[in-house]
Amino acid sequence: MSIQTLEFQQVTFHYPDQSIDLFSALSLSIGPGWTAVIGANGGGKSTLLKLACSMLEPLSGTILHSASCIYVPQRTDELPFSYGNFATSYDALACKLHGQLGIERDFLDRWGSLSHGERKRAQIAWALYEESDLLCIDEPTNHLDSDAMHQILNSLRSYRGIGLLVSHDREVLDALCSNTIQVLAPYVQKLSCSPSQAIQEIKKQRIAMETVYQEQGKELKRIEKEKQRRKDLARVQDVRNTKRHLDVKDHDAKARIDGFRVSGGDKVAGKLSRQLDSRMSGNLAAKSSLFNSLSEQRALDLTKSVGGITLQSFPHGGKILLDAKPAILSIAPGRRLFLPHLTLGNNQRVGIRGPNGIGKSTLIRHLLPAFSRKSIRYWYLEQELDGQESLASYRAFQQLDAQAKGSIVSTLVRLGSNGQLFLGSALPSPGELRKLLIAQALEQELSLLVLDEPTNHLDLPSRLCLEQELKSFTGALLLVSHDQPFLDALCTTWWDLSYKEGNIDSLLVMH
Repeated sequence: MSIQTLEFQQVTFHYPDQSIDLFSALSLSIGPGWTAVIGANGGGKSTLLKLACSMLEPLSGTILHSASCIYVPQRTDELPFSYGNFATSYDALACKLHGQLGIERDFLDRWGSLSHGERKRAQIAWALYEESDLLCIDEPTNHLDSDAMHQILNSLRSYRGIGLLVSHDREVLDALCSNTIQVLAPYVQKLSCSPSQAIQEIKKQRIAMETVYQEQGKELKRIEKEKQRRKDLARVQDVRNTKRHLDVKDHDAKARIDGFRVSGGDKVAGKLSRQLDSRMSGNLAAKSSLFNSLSEQRALDLTKSVGGITLQSFPHGGKILLDAKPAILSIAPGRRLFLPHLTLGNNQRVGIRGPNGIGKSTLIRHLLPAFSRKSIRYWYLEQELDGQESLASYRAFQQLDAQAKGSIVSTLVRLGSNGQLFLGSALPSPGELRKLLIAQALEQELSLLVLDEPTNHLDLPSRLCLEQELKSFTGALLLVSHDQPFLDALCTTWWDLSYKEGNIDSLLVMH
């Protein structure tokens, strides 16, 4: 494996339908090892990775890298292009990766029936098998339970090339990455430290810069005040040194004024006032430059608070939303999920837990018709939308009238999105589309929320904002997540799925 530096040299890029540059004259140097790429949703992280891998071409500038590049996308819809070679190879590396990441050989034939977590593990295993010089991975821990996340982490530690890793999971990033690139187009900043340290460093820089900016403003006000005082003094001297109102015979007064003019004393106050012009001009230029730098630091600061959103609750008249008889569901060929008698109260908050592929999403889809039959006002957020569904969702948004569209974009902004970049995109990132679906749901009055991995693709500020608003929702909640702190903050009842002892069937236990 030939290691070299990845170089961005004065790179400018925007998508064909955008009127503003995502990146402008970007210069960046990235060496071997894992580098974290962090930032808010829709800020250009995935675009940066695709440029690095030559999946996108810059409008100007140069990107220098190895010819051997692999990009692992956020989405898991498509089977990787050479996955068949990995699936049918039995060399040492292929066997190691299959075992290390729990990959079955028949994943190749049943990709469509795999859970997204299983597909994600397979994507990573395939990418590592390719042994590229440059490996760019976009959100490797989406859909993964804790055990699978640590399997991925251990596998990625063995990579020795140049690695770019986009993730909102700080545990994974901090464990792998000693360098960080923070991105919110057009701003890009590289720091030689872990992501958690970088987040705090940028916060410190922002706070320090705000202090300097405030002091700069105070200094300008002081100069303006002094300039005005000197102007007023010059005006008084002008009045005193005019002969216009003197008696024509008052020769002594006229002589004093002539002497004062000859000495230049009549111009002193005016000169002193004008001397401040250059100081003021310099301070204004410094403040303007500082404002631009401060705007960048504020944009990149992930710790800044995100504005609140409001979920509209509409409590259902009945106390029981669900009363389902025991059932057996087919999960995959030869695998079943055994369900007990299930009930759901009109304000009950249920967390659904279990490892990848055990049947959590299948359970959710099994229950949805029961809610529809009872005419319950509910909203279902799927774990993942494929590319066509995502495009259809965004096009439906584009067809809305200006008022409805404006309301939704306002919510997106409060969730941390850049409204201008969102509206200017041909197809927003998965994180931005997730926010779009949430924002559209906020326009409805709901009695039940059914959310399958709602934090997938969401950046940290958006996750915190969503968590806060779900706490205030007064209806019922069915929530699937591998984010245990997120579940703990919101749920009081648990439906746990686990494998039956000694076989591949699974069962649900309520507590």
